[in-house]
Amino acid sequence: MVSNKETEYCQSCGMPLGIEGISEYGTNSDNTLNQEFCSCCLKGGQYLFDFSKEYLIYLWGLFPNAYNQIAGTYYTSDELRDVLFDRLSQLKRWKQKINTAHVHYYHIIKIQEYINRHLFEDLNSNNLSNIACMSRYHFRRVFKDVVGENVGDYIQRLRLEYIAFKLISTDKKVSELLDHINFQNKHTLSRAFKKYFKMSIPIFRKAYSNIAHENKTIKLPDYSIKRLDGIKVAYLKFERTHWNKDAYSILWRQIIEFATKHHLIDKGFKYISISLDSLDITEISKCRFLIGVTVPISMEIPKGFGTFDIQPGLYSVFTINSSYNELNQIYRYIYLDWLSSSKYRLKSQMTFEIYPDTPDRANINNLTTEIYIPIETKER
Repeated sequence: MVSNKETEYCQSCGMPLGIEGISEYGTNSDNTLNQEFCSCCLKGGQYLFDFSKEYLIYLWGLFPNAYNQIAGTYYTSDELRDVLFDRLSQLKRWKQKINTAHVHYYHIIKIQEYINRHLFEDLNSNNLSNIACMSRYHFRRVFKDVVGENVGDYIQRLRLEYIAFKLISTDKKVSELLDHINFQNKHTLSRAFKKYFKMSIPIFRKAYSNIAHENKTIKLPDYSIKRLDGIKVAYLKFERTHWNKDAYSILWRQIIEFATKHHLIDKGFKYISISLDSLDITEISKCRFLIGVTVPISMEIPKGFGTFDIQPGLYSVFTINSSYNELNQIYRYIYLDWLSSSKYRLKSQMTFEIYPDTPDRANINNLTTEIYIPIETKER
């Protein structure tokens, strides 16, 4: 049964407008009310989130109860996704961006997980489209709609960025790296690297090493070395939301609801964020960020959430009590100062942070964060 009040919708998120006591209007650049948008989507004439229409439909489908509670509706997950696909395609923000990628969003996330695990194996479109249960043509079109890059360009970029990470975090020669990566020879790699990074491999390596000699004022935070068992994480993927606190909070609310439902925090599990890329190498708009909660290894994760397995091994753990805005400086200090003078080196570019509380609830000026860096002992 649908409430008869559900007649006017926000021209961005599709949420019913004008529901007394619940739905507030957005504002224009001059702070006047804009009765075509809700306050969650428009503030000061600017959109408060920048993820795609497909991702928005995907998120609402994960948590239909939240929508139903506000709108007075009784949609199932699939019904709500169908309703929003029809509705959002007619709204001002999305009217010129009609496609069906949301139907396959979950499958594309799984494909990205597969690519992460098999980055230097044979990842041709035929194999990937079979895994996604789509035709090759449809898979390539949907992948670009969801991710924003052609699947071939996406894989090539991840491979080159991984190689760049190895160049700046180890002393390995290019010939040694070729034993572990999917490039025909040194010359093929050199051409591809220079085309993407706009500089040769030796110049890239030298440019990064020069950064290490800059003056630093950051004090080394407290740290310890720990050997961890494998950790299972249930996560939601960021999509261009990491610089937007409102969009960031939307995703965290879904994680909190999931964790609360299963009493995970009471059982000692933790809120977590994972970065699969290095900010010194990858454009921030393309960085792969995941947020979620650690879960029991045996737990079956509901559809809609991704699963990420943090590998067992040695980690340096830095305990930070400072503003969240200072974390990038701290990371650079760890990478460029602490690592170079320690007996360890980075094992992979994946890092993660564990929080005693979710960042959107905590005081961002005094946030307690544990940074985990995967390491291995330097070869003598």
